[in-house]
Amino acid sequence: MTVPGYFYLLSLGCPKNLVDSEWLSGRLMGLGGRPVTDPAKADVIIVNTCAFIATAAQESIDAILALRRAAPEARLVVTGCFPLRYGRTLKKLLPEVTTFFTSRRMERADEAVLREIFAGAPWVAHVPEPGAGIDRIDRVVSTPFYTAYVKIADGCNRRCAFCTLPAIRGRYRSRPMGEIAREVTVLAERGAREIILVAQDTAAYGRDLGDGTTLAALLRRLSEVPGVSWLKLLYLYPDVKRVTRDLVQVMTESPAVCPVVDVPVQHAAPGVLKGMRRPGPDAIRRVLDRLREVPGIRLRTTVMVGFPGETEEDFRCLLDFIGEQRFYSLGAFAYSDEEGTRAFNYPGKVPKAEKARRLEALMARQREIARRLNGEMVGEVLPVLIEGPHEETDLLLRGRTAFQFPEIDGCVIINEGTAKVGEIVPVRITEAGDYDLVGEVKPLRHGVTRGNMNQKNTDSPDTML
Repeated sequence: MTVPGYFYLLSLGCPKNLVDSEWLSGRLMGLGGRPVTDPAKADVIIVNTCAFIATAAQESIDAILALRRAAPEARLVVTGCFPLRYGRTLKKLLPEVTTFFTSRRMERADEAVLREIFAGAPWVAHVPEPGAGIDRIDRVVSTPFYTAYVKIADGCNRRCAFCTLPAIRGRYRSRPMGEIAREVTVLAERGAREIILVAQDTAAYGRDLGDGTTLAALLRRLSEVPGVSWLKLLYLYPDVKRVTRDLVQVMTESPAVCPVVDVPVQHAAPGVLKGMRRPGPDAIRRVLDRLREVPGIRLRTTVMVGFPGETEEDFRCLLDFIGEQRFYSLGAFAYSDEEGTRAFNYPGKVPKAEKARRLEALMARQREIARRLNGEMVGEVLPVLIEGPHEETDLLLRGRTAFQFPEIDGCVIINEGTAKVGEIVPVRITEAGDYDLVGEVKPLRHGVTRGNMNQKNTDSPDTML
C-alpha cells in the first residue's frame, strides 16, 4: 500500500469542512504526500464534499466530474458529507470515483485508514475509537496565516424539520477542552491572531462530555492562550438554556472574545418556527436580549423564506422581526425540499417564484438596516485586522473589524495610513456603504485587540485599549 506522490485537495461547503480538509492534508503530508495546485499534476485527487442541500450535492457532482476530466488517470477520492448522506448508492451514480471515504471524525483518521484509501479500496468507512486523542497538530491551515477556524465539536442532536445534518454527521460530539487548547496554542505560535470557533451547534459544546465543560469555560481557557487576539463564535443555536449568563459574562470580561455572535434564528413567525421544530419567537428574543447585555455586541443571523406553509402574513412577521432586531449581518436562503427530512412531506409548498420574491424583499430590507448601522459607525475608531492590499488596487488596504467574519461579511477599505498584514491597528471610520466601511489608520501608541465598539468622534488611539 502506498501514499500519493502528489495530491490535489478541493474543499467544498462550510468552514467545518475546510477544517476537515486541512486535517486530511496534514495527515497526507505526514505520510510523504506532496500537495499540488494543478489537478492535472496529481496522482490522487480528493474532493471533500458538501451535501447539506440539493444544490450543494449537485455542486459536488459537478466538481467531481470536472476533476475527472482534468485528470483522467488520477485516483479520485470523494469524502465529506456527500458519501455520508447518500451511502453506497454513489458507486453506481459516480463510477468515475476510485474511492469513497466516509468519516465523521476526520481529525482522527490514522495512518492505517489513509493507506487503505490510497491502496484503491472502493469504499473506506472510518469509525474512530471512542475517546481517541490527538497529541500533535498535523493540520495544514489553508486560510491566511493570521486567521484560522477551529472545530470544537461535530454532529448535532437538534432535529430541525428541514435539516439533513444530524443524519449526515451523527450525534453531537464535543472535542475535549485540552485538545482544543493545544490546537489553538499551535495555531497561535504559527501566527494566527484570529480564531473562529465552529461546530454545527457551538452553544451545545461540552454538554455531552458529562464533566461540567461549557462553552463559557472553553472561551476562558482559550482567552489565556498567548498570541490570540480575537476569539469569535459561529453557529450559536438560540437555546436560552445554553446561552447562559456565564457565557455573557466571559464575553463581557475577556478582551480576546470579540463582541460578535452568529445566531441562526431561521424565522420569527410562531407557526413557521413550530413547523421547523425550532425555538419560538419569545425564546429567540430572550436569547438575543441576553446576548445584547455584552457591551457593543453585533449580532448576525441566518433566516429562511418559503418554508412549507409560510403565508404572506408569516413573511411580514419575519420582515418586522428583522427590522426590530437590526442584525448587523444577515444571510438568507430559500427553503428547498430535502429527501429524508420531516419537512419534505409537509403540505403547503411555496412556489419557486414566490420564494425568490420573498428572498429579494428580505435582503432589500436587510440592506437598508446594514446601511444605517454602518452609517452610525462613521467617526468611531475601531480595531481592524489588516488583510493586505485591496483586490482592486495596491493603493488601498483591506481589513476587517472585530465583528466582521472573513468572506461572509463586508470589510474595511483603508485609504490613508499604512500597516502590516496580520496587524490589528486602530482605524477611524470616515465613510460607510451598504456592507463595507472606509477608514484611515490612526497613530498607534499601545497594543490594540478588541477595542471599544462605541467610542465616537475621537482622535485618541487610547480609546482602543
